[in-house]
Amino acid sequence: MTLRPLLTSILIGAIAASPLQATKTAGNDTAGRPRPAATILCYHIVESPQDDRMYVSRETFRQQMRYLTMTGYNVIPLRHLFEYVTGKRDSIPNNAVVITIDDGWRSTYTEVFPEMQKRNFPFTVFIYPKIIGMTPLALTWKQVREMAEAGVDIQSHTLSHAYLTRKRHASLDDEEYSAWLRRELLESKRILENETGRKVEFLAYPYGDFDGRVASGVANAGYSAALTCEYGRVMRGSDPLRMKRVVIDKRMDFASFRRYLGAGRMELEAMSPPPGETFEPEQPLVISARIRSHDAIDPKSVGIALLGSGRTIPYSYDARDGSISIVVRDAQQALEGTQRAIVWATERGSGRRVEASWTFRIPDANALRESSPTVASAGGGGRAASLMRTAVDSHSLQRAPR
Repeated sequence: MTLRPLLTSILIGAIAASPLQATKTAGNDTAGRPRPAATILCYHIVESPQDDRMYVSRETFRQQMRYLTMTGYNVIPLRHLFEYVTGKRDSIPNNAVVITIDDGWRSTYTEVFPEMQKRNFPFTVFIYPKIIGMTPLALTWKQVREMAEAGVDIQSHTLSHAYLTRKRHASLDDEEYSAWLRRELLESKRILENETGRKVEFLAYPYGDFDGRVASGVANAGYSAALTCEYGRVMRGSDPLRMKRVVIDKRMDFASFRRYLGAGRMELEAMSPPPGETFEPEQPLVISARIRSHDAIDPKSVGIALLGSGRTIPYSYDARDGSISIVVRDAQQALEGTQRAIVWATERGSGRRVEASWTFRIPDANALRESSPTVASAGGGGRAASLMRTAVDSHSLQRAPR
């Protein structure tokens, strides 16, 4: 991938576009419930400072995958979403996410592949064959084949990752342009199928550059679906040759990541440990909050997670007053530093996911032994602070950026 000025403008537009609400699905099912929609995430490079923008750090990527694992999202294969869009599959899970990686960079194998195997997440890699083996930062065909044999979905990103629309090729006449476009589409498909032994039928438009003529060429070349860089959620009846994605890069912070997945705002009170405070945990550590508008949510959809723990912890929820809590029995041994608690639920009727989060800090165990810092407990003076609502959290879900 060569990063060109127009790529920046295209992808900035994709990121900056106002997120759609999760309620915008393709109508309702026969029972009157909103049909589920899915979000396709688009990554390029993980942990490669040589790239000036289209990468995320290793820890950021892992945090995002941990969040999906722990907070009720369902990562599904691209093929399942395609089948749902085209009516070949009756349904997809609520809070469905598809993960895609573009281009063919080495980090797909060294960083993404092991993380996804650990979590048993399906994902799709869109490769343009001309990058393979051409730089130490690119994948090799051996790595591509290994991933394919392990079940990774390998699909096409054209032959050379060029802009595809006619206006980008003014030096070619119509016949020359048509022949060039066919070669970009067909040769990539042929090479990838020969190397992996698997059928290639999906394509990602390089730079998100496409129009009606390109989409027709994609279909004529034997592809069943194509993905863009346009922001949006994918729903039943979406155009399979214009499936939208959320492009992730290093400028997207964690709060924005959650917003772009479609989460609305939930209001909490009585958070404990209190937001923003350093807290020396008793054993066990109880993390709790109360959902203000609990009557408006489906009690079966409520959940809470502590992301820093890295594991799912059983919780209790009282639908009578909206109180929810989890207990960490080995907090001082398992946790230190800034911790983030997240509460989520689904609104009745609309089916929209809503979230709230707050952070607190647990001091390093060694520091506690060396000094006696002043800390706030969950009771006493800390209780007033715990009544602060999620607005105090710099990561609370506000209106999406414009």
